[in-house]
Amino acid sequence: MNPEIITFEEFQKTNLYPEFASENPSKGTLKVQVFTAYKAVPIADCEIVIFKTIGNKKVVFFSGRTDSSGIIDNISLPAPVNATTMTMEAPLYTIYDMTAIHVGYETIKQYQIGMLGNIKVIQYVRMTPLVDLEGVEQNGN
Repeated sequence: MNPEIITFEEFQKTNLYPEFASENPSKGTLKVQVFTAYKAVPIADCEIVIFKTIGNKKVVFFSGRTDSSGIIDNISLPAPVNATTMTMEAPLYTIYDMTAIHVGYETIKQYQIGMLGNIKVIQYVRMTPLVDLEGVEQNGN
């Protein structure tokens, strides 16, 4: 069974939210940069959706489109407090799923992103244009 899709605002009204909020009292920020041709050509108007499955809900934390530079910046996401002490323990983080979709480019790109409190994460998305092979001969002739 597919989880019910809800917004973050709707999620805040559920009985699942208090535990999530206590585990993620801080905020991390995310910058997404979408490009093709080995970062040479930015891709504007790429749809970016960030979500997390919590219980039986698929919670959408962010949805937007890249600007003319192929960037969406300063996406704020709940995250655990980032310990700044020098310990051997791995930092706590929360995993989010991110999907990038753009007409005319290869299938939907999906990523998992670990967010840490008070840390900016940069996610690069390399899109490959779809090639129209109609009218192109098989042997290059």
